[in-house]
Amino acid sequence: MIINTAVGVSKVPQDYMNVAKVLNLSEWKIVTRILFPFVLPYMMTGVRLSIGVAWLVIVAAEMLTGGVGIGFWVWDEWNNLNVEHIIIAIFVVGIVGLLLELMLTSLANRFSYE
Repeated sequence: MIINTAVGVSKVPQDYMNVAKVLNLSEWKIVTRILFPFVLPYMMTGVRLSIGVAWLVIVAAEMLTGGVGIGFWVWDEWNNLNVEHIIIAIFVVGIVGLLLELMLTSLANRFSYE
């Protein structure tokens, strides 16, 4: 997320910053009127990538720690050789990942400037 945000800030056209200097805009106005609208798509891409990786890591951590959660359920069913429950768990993990992606896509579309 940080890398995507930094890339977004580096991609702001210098002309925009020059116009801000000519108009004597305050730092707050530069951030809210120039930087934030330009960087927001990069930030949302970083959030979408981070959520996807976080979801996978959470499931994997649940497999290792044991106790509760979908990861533990998958691991327990794997040890019990219950393939039907493993397939159900794979669908649940995929559906939750898809719902997270759809939620973040709709949020990104809400902030779209097109």
